[in-house]
Amino acid sequence: MSATTGIAWRARTALLLEAIGAVATVGPVIAVIEVCRELLGGDPDSGRISRLVLLVAAAAVAGFVAQLVGRVLSKEAGVRTQHTLLLALTGRLRGARAARPLHASWQRHGTTLGRDVHSMGVMVGRAGSELLSAVLVFVLSIGYLFWVDWLMALITLAPILLGFAVFGFISARFFREMATDYAVSIGGIDAVRPTIALDRRVNPAGTRSDTAAATRHAAGRLADVTDEFSEFFRVRIGSLLGGRALAEIAFSPLCVLIFVLCGGGLLIRSDSLAPADLVPFLLLGAGLAAPLLAITYFLEEVGEGKKAAARLTEFASGAAPADAAPAADGDAKDEAKGDAEDGAKPEPEPDPGPALELPERGVLTVVAATDADADAVIDRITAETPAERFAAVEADPAVVIGAIGAYVTSDRPDGGAKEAERAARAAGCHESVAALPRGYDAVVGTEAPQSYPELQRLALARLLAADRDVVLLDQRAFPGDPETVRAAVADLRERAAVVVVAAGPPAVTEGRLVVTEDGKVVASGTHEELTGPDGPYTDLLTGAAASQEVSR
Repeated sequence: MSATTGIAWRARTALLLEAIGAVATVGPVIAVIEVCRELLGGDPDSGRISRLVLLVAAAAVAGFVAQLVGRVLSKEAGVRTQHTLLLALTGRLRGARAARPLHASWQRHGTTLGRDVHSMGVMVGRAGSELLSAVLVFVLSIGYLFWVDWLMALITLAPILLGFAVFGFISARFFREMATDYAVSIGGIDAVRPTIALDRRVNPAGTRSDTAAATRHAAGRLADVTDEFSEFFRVRIGSLLGGRALAEIAFSPLCVLIFVLCGGGLLIRSDSLAPADLVPFLLLGAGLAAPLLAITYFLEEVGEGKKAAARLTEFASGAAPADAAPAADGDAKDEAKGDAEDGAKPEPEPDPGPALELPERGVLTVVAATDADADAVIDRITAETPAERFAAVEADPAVVIGAIGAYVTSDRPDGGAKEAERAARAAGCHESVAALPRGYDAVVGTEAPQSYPELQRLALARLLAADRDVVLLDQRAFPGDPETVRAAVADLRERAAVVVVAAGPPAVTEGRLVVTEDGKVVASGTHEELTGPDGPYTDLLTGAAASQEVSR
């Protein structure tokens, strides 16, 4: 059974069990109220009371079991949802050429997407089922109260509806005013930024004193405008909080009880309501605000989850943003076709040269003349190698999301905690992971740091744990740390074809080396064979050494 199917049946079963649990929660309360009404009615029916007591016990046990199993299933569905989304995102962000714009997009929106994954898990694992439960509790309670006496039910609902109306009106007014006044206030702050004309900054006498005076003047105006903005914001927030306080007072249990007692007293005195019939409204009325507040809270979470689902779906299966993505192949072909129709001959694509011969096992080091050459080699190997056989660590910051242990072993189905620790030790990041409060269960970005070196080492640990035939290591991913590259190669060379790409002097010189310039292979051989005089490999080493001397 697939992960998606597992999520679907767990979520649906959890919803069904939550519905059963909600009915079983309200049922005993109504049964107890009916017992009280029977006892206060003056002629109690002992048989009916016994049946109600048995109903209370049975419903309480059934509701507890149903809600317990439902919460377990919904929580597991939420965890599976997050795991599935993480796999989809990481799959979309693997190192193919088309993924580079997505890497740039992730760097801009990674935190937002991480929150979206969490929101989706919350919606599937908690918000949806608990929203259904809150709605059913409220509907069943209101239905019972209207069954007892419809006029008294309206009196009970009056303060609650009044509170929501007040808060809704104040909130709508707040957001309407903020939409215009906030922009005006921020514009006022931008308008008083210190600005000095170019003709006053270039060479005239007294430039420094003029600049200092203009800056002091602008700073004073900026302080005044900032104070005005603070006052504006304080007043607006105060009005919103004041409206919320009024709403909370209106549908508080005390206010509802006051309405029930006053309205019930009038109805009893007018013989429109039996005294025993006041009990349901006293017991249920005080708790009606709780499911209503839960409904509003979970509606917000479900809404956020739906928005997150739309963003994640677009990112995981759609194209990269237009400002980050290069021209698509189709666009390039259309442009070429248009040029041909205009009479211009399209330029032939550059010859990529002979394919790189990868070993079955062992190491191949590709030494590129420039960073662009190194990128071209990586793109070519990535495009020519099936994804199920390939793993890589590139210079682009690795996309590490989710729990560390699950991330490290995500490319190895049989991998567990021991394999994650072994790979992390080989990558040199075990100590930093073990020092975290939750160790390998820590989530990157919230519980674990995400600096560039740490991300690259975690990506290397994932590569070392993966069961892949072709492994690519971009030496630029570990600047100034050749020992990490050598240790990874020593771990992998007996079980995979390891390709080390270096834009400059290589960290690994054992085995066969290939030198590329302008995307083409210009030399091939061992380190000793390529270090002869006037060779491209020697020129690269000499140029790198000269650059280091200049930098010193």
